[in-house]
Amino acid sequence: MAKVRLLLAATLCLASAGVAAQPFRDRLTAVTPQNFDSGGAVSRQFHLHAPAYRYQATIARTAPIRPLPQAPDSALPVVPVRHRDGTSPFADYVAGDPLLDGVLVLHRGAIAFEAYPHMQPWQRHFAWSVSKVITATTLATLVREGRVAMDAPVERYLPGLAGTAWAGTPLQAIADMGSGIDCLDSDGYQDSSTCIYRLEESLDITAPTGRDSSLPAELKAMARRGPPGLRNEYVSANTAVLGLVIEAVTGQPFATVVREQLWDRLGPEADALIAISRDGYPYVAGGFSLRLRDLARFGEAFTATTRLDVVDDALLEAIQARGIALETADLDALRDFLGDDLPSHAAWQWDYVWDDGAFFKSGYDGQGLYVDPARELVIAWFGTGIDFSETTNDMLPVARQLARSGALQPGVSLQQ
Repeated sequence: MAKVRLLLAATLCLASAGVAAQPFRDRLTAVTPQNFDSGGAVSRQFHLHAPAYRYQATIARTAPIRPLPQAPDSALPVVPVRHRDGTSPFADYVAGDPLLDGVLVLHRGAIAFEAYPHMQPWQRHFAWSVSKVITATTLATLVREGRVAMDAPVERYLPGLAGTAWAGTPLQAIADMGSGIDCLDSDGYQDSSTCIYRLEESLDITAPTGRDSSLPAELKAMARRGPPGLRNEYVSANTAVLGLVIEAVTGQPFATVVREQLWDRLGPEADALIAISRDGYPYVAGGFSLRLRDLARFGEAFTATTRLDVVDDALLEAIQARGIALETADLDALRDFLGDDLPSHAAWQWDYVWDDGAFFKSGYDGQGLYVDPARELVIAWFGTGIDFSETTNDMLPVARQLARSGALQPGVSLQQ
């Protein structure tokens, strides 16, 4: 009889637990290969729980954590910023934008502002194309060691691309989004007939259509639309090639190289993750998941080159002073929300570089990393957009307003 009572109690407990668990179980199962990037609650679920939906490789944190001091700046929350809904104090904007998941302002090596309106500080968030600059910076560490020459044609490191449209393309043109390869992201992530869709399908990112392909096969099949080094055109295939070069030069998996060359040297507080395909190719153009504080630590590598010695001044100078000029049409599109404060060029996978030396990388659905070495300023954020229209948060123009407001000036670093 006692056994019957115990069995009945256990059954009731499981039943009640199932009822209580159903709402979050619904959120878990709502994400599908067809809708994960559609925006809203479904995409936020994916962003914060990517390992539940994609294969992941771990970029382990094996070195001691480098603390980020807390130094809240009382002037920062009240800086007035313009956004699509008007003008408001910065802190009010952050709290009120439903498309902003988390934001962190790192100034002179310390956290000046931090807020998590739609995530927790300990959660990793899918970074989408902010991943591109992590990949490019990993490659730059190999350049610094003399293991890669950026003026070399890509087939020196990837012989499989000899005889393809990629042949003869210098690595620098690829890093600067100037390869001239005909695989524009703007052709459409949701259109299964486009090159960018086929590329991401080969990496198990977009919904499968039944095609049997692989990353190398997709790269080899690409065509050329113009000469290398002439125009800046957003092509995620460029980043995929950089990732393969990293693996070819080192003979190691991408995640291992990132850990050894970059991650442990940043002193992160957690492991990062990188999405990989079923056949083991990393999604280096958009697949990193990491904590917001660790993204800020990465950005700080460019504002404290001497102190951290993760990247060198040669890379910083290459980003700020060289690259490929932005097209007039692209600048006109930026004018709608940046006014006349327009960037001049793109370099090393960074989307925009301004004449004052600041640079920025965006990620699909509202991710961003803004780095301003002269002001010792890093602004990192994660977000989730509304829908396939790609309506996202206003943090890029807000970040530029903060940087130029006078509230954040260089001084004595708290991380000596």
